[in-house]
Amino acid sequence: MDPLWYKDAVIYQLHVRSFFDANHDGYGDFAGLKEKLPYLEALGVNTLWLMPFFQSPLRDDGYDISNYYQILPVHGSLEDFKAFLDEAHARGIRVLIELVLNHTSIDHPWFQEARKPGSPMRDWYVWSDTPERYKGVRVIFQDFEPSNWTWDPVAQAYYWHRFYHHQPDLNWDNPEVERAIHEVMFFWGDLGVDGFRLDAVPYLYEREGTSCENLPETIAAVKRLRKALEERYGPGKILLAEANMWPEETLPYFGEGDGVHMAYNFPLMPRIFMALRREDRGPIEAMLKETEGIPEAAQWALFLRNHDELTLEKVTEEEREFLWEVYAPDPQYRINLGIRRRLMPLLGGDRRRYELLHALLFTLKGTPIIYYGDEIGMGDNPFLGDRNGVRTPMQWSSDRNAGFSRAPHHRLFLPPISEGPYSYHFVNVEAQQENPHSLLNFVRRFLALRNRHAQTFGRGSLALLPVENRRILAYVREYQGERILVVANLSRYTQAFDLPLEAHRGLVPVELFSQNPFPPVEGPYRLTLGPHGFAFFALTPEEPLRVQTPDWKEEAVPESVPEVPLKEGPEILFVETLAEEGSRKAFLDALTQSLRGRSWLALKPERAELLDALRLQKDPPLYLTLLRLEGQGVQDVFLPIRFQPTMVQAPGLFARTWPKEGYLYELSQDAGFYSLLLERLARGFEGRSLKAYYRGHHPGPVPKGLDLLHPGLAAGEGVWLQSGLVQDGGLERTLEVLPQLPFPWILSPKGRLLWERGGQRRVLALTGSLPPGQPREAFALAQAMAAEGLSRLQGHPLPVESRGLLAEALRELEALARLLGVRLALLHQALAEAEGEEGGQPLLGRGLGAFLEVAGEVYLLALGSRGRGHPLEDLARLAYDLERAVALAWEGSEETPWELRSEVGEFLEEALLSAWQSAAQAPPPEKEAWTAAMLRWSEAQLLREDHPARQRIHERWRRKAQET
Repeated sequence: MDPLWYKDAVIYQLHVRSFFDANHDGYGDFAGLKEKLPYLEALGVNTLWLMPFFQSPLRDDGYDISNYYQILPVHGSLEDFKAFLDEAHARGIRVLIELVLNHTSIDHPWFQEARKPGSPMRDWYVWSDTPERYKGVRVIFQDFEPSNWTWDPVAQAYYWHRFYHHQPDLNWDNPEVERAIHEVMFFWGDLGVDGFRLDAVPYLYEREGTSCENLPETIAAVKRLRKALEERYGPGKILLAEANMWPEETLPYFGEGDGVHMAYNFPLMPRIFMALRREDRGPIEAMLKETEGIPEAAQWALFLRNHDELTLEKVTEEEREFLWEVYAPDPQYRINLGIRRRLMPLLGGDRRRYELLHALLFTLKGTPIIYYGDEIGMGDNPFLGDRNGVRTPMQWSSDRNAGFSRAPHHRLFLPPISEGPYSYHFVNVEAQQENPHSLLNFVRRFLALRNRHAQTFGRGSLALLPVENRRILAYVREYQGERILVVANLSRYTQAFDLPLEAHRGLVPVELFSQNPFPPVEGPYRLTLGPHGFAFFALTPEEPLRVQTPDWKEEAVPESVPEVPLKEGPEILFVETLAEEGSRKAFLDALTQSLRGRSWLALKPERAELLDALRLQKDPPLYLTLLRLEGQGVQDVFLPIRFQPTMVQAPGLFARTWPKEGYLYELSQDAGFYSLLLERLARGFEGRSLKAYYRGHHPGPVPKGLDLLHPGLAAGEGVWLQSGLVQDGGLERTLEVLPQLPFPWILSPKGRLLWERGGQRRVLALTGSLPPGQPREAFALAQAMAAEGLSRLQGHPLPVESRGLLAEALRELEALARLLGVRLALLHQALAEAEGEEGGQPLLGRGLGAFLEVAGEVYLLALGSRGRGHPLEDLARLAYDLERAVALAWEGSEETPWELRSEVGEFLEEALLSAWQSAAQAPPPEKEAWTAAMLRWSEAQLLREDHPARQRIHERWRRKAQET
């Protein structure tokens, strides 16, 4: 266990009685909390803080404990708690509980015994014959208590209490009291809880002439508590101090690393709200500087409200009056020295301010705490009295009692919010699960982002940037080389500003949510943020690698290759009348062996036959060959082969020759060949082999060079060229049929290279024009979109419960899937008209490889050969490619579980099928037929390349086939 785990934690605070009622008695319980652990895991929290669940008369929501060792019966039994704790730990969720060490309930047996005259436990509490002791000590709950002393008629004395009169303070000057509290801690620690929140810790000791707060004796007692905890359990369990004090008063609780592990940053919290309202970062900056200097192993806990209120104790009187006026002008929302409101109503329902505050909560230095229900924007009910208005049942659905309990409404411990804009009919988990733009999914996405960079945000340094515009708060978090820039606009208006990033010159800001790179830092960095906007950037040494490569790899130059006997020139390998059979056989065997490893071929050749060859270039010799490959099927391919007298570092080397020294390269991956062929076609191409004529032309422009998009497909400025490497005979159909289809997103061929012999004709290559822009093969486009979308899903536990969350993260890729589904339906209809119903339906031979993306539009430029099968096969081909694009986008990434990639694949499959079904006005494919088609494609593709991604996809569809 990492002993500093609490620095990387995200804490979720909840009342057990408010969360979920499993036994339908009107009170939440541990069985219900256990049932909702998947929700909490999916939210992205990894630590739970449970408010008091011990035996109590509930005069103060459980902080008035009458038995430290018993669970309040409405919450369940100790066995229920253990079952919940085991399940939480199994899900990687830690649990913190309350250690209420300052006071008990008046109903506690300790106090009842201490009241009796002459009792040996009298000294367990603080008594006095007069209320004049400790004069001048402030009364914390001024709205409810006139004094810190209350007369007890049984004891015939006054007892001391810093909070309610029904909560007498324990006497920590009595060593027996301290030992008893240690035993309580050990009892729950032995059960497996991961830490303790020390409630009201500043008030343990009393001394005349002092404020009775933060006394040296209290600090020493906290250190003894820490020592006892670690002596019994070693490192790993933590203490979190609730010390609502000024910074200089809280810092001693950390000690020199021998005090509490964490403490609440009470002074910072109200100043976040002050800065937001004043639209000036000053209050935040000032308090960040005041709270620096804690021990390295210590940590602040950050929150947006104390669990009961926006507490205003640690502000000046003027600041308190200001905050009351702007956030609680109605006095009924004021309580003690705070504001009893939930977060969303406190912000007037302003979504932008809500998101901005969470941006600060999750990125400032410290461990964030979320109060239950704030992730969906729950409201409050001030008419419930005290602070019960912010403790209402969790709103799970619009069903009865907000889905919290099936008990009769009158038996609920508190009524859910049922009226107004925060009514559970409108604000609930169920309604927000599927809405990608809901508050719930916003928090999920944000926590996933934070969890991906947990150590940087939890442990990293924080450097404030002196931006001239005071409405902008900007800082850099840095840890072990990772630097993250956070920029927040505190204003309700759009702001332009310059960030002083000279110290980070040369780095590239990469926006974390989208993974989009921004221009490199060269000096003051100009940005603009909308009202209450924010942005996070990873400052990286260079633009990260964008996953743009399609489903093929440039071949590395092999260390050794087969040897082909060659006494004279390479023509003896290609020209029929000059051929030497031994040399040609060795040449074809070497070529076959090399092509067997090419994943872009539709089969694994066992042998190759040279059907024809034509020399395109004399020096170095370059031949256009027409080959017949035989394996599990037969495929004719058009392949350029070059003889190189000296070895060059280039892909495609497959043999060396001897005694005439030289090297043979197949040029499927050589962009220079495609440029050369285009130039020759533009000049008008005519050639003659012993067997056939070669004729071709290209009527369009000839750019300086072409980029290879895929073996057999290259493109340049305004031009594309494809050759017959992977078309399975589809070039003939492309040339004949594509110009007949009446769609603006079709790239009809303009030029061609033909092989002709008598009445026979083969299309060896096609050319056409492109609109302006950088072309990209659709498979590469899908990979890039998948990489971007999966990066947004990092940190989300499996399964991704909300399809809305998937839709938001993968919006671009889902849109591509739907676009392809619609266009596939339209193409099938158009082909039926152009070719006739019989045999006219099949479309795609190479799936996504048949499409190009240019300037945001997706174009079709190739058809498959006839006789390929039913439209279902085309849908399966596209679905397979989309799923594999997801797999390849994060190939080798340990951060992305295979289950998540499969889940994304199913999501895209549904998008493709539903779009096709709607456009084709056809019933959905039958499940059995669809599964069989996907299994056939996965088997066929596995034969092309024995790759882990292909294996996993095939295994998934094999299991599905067995299930159906």
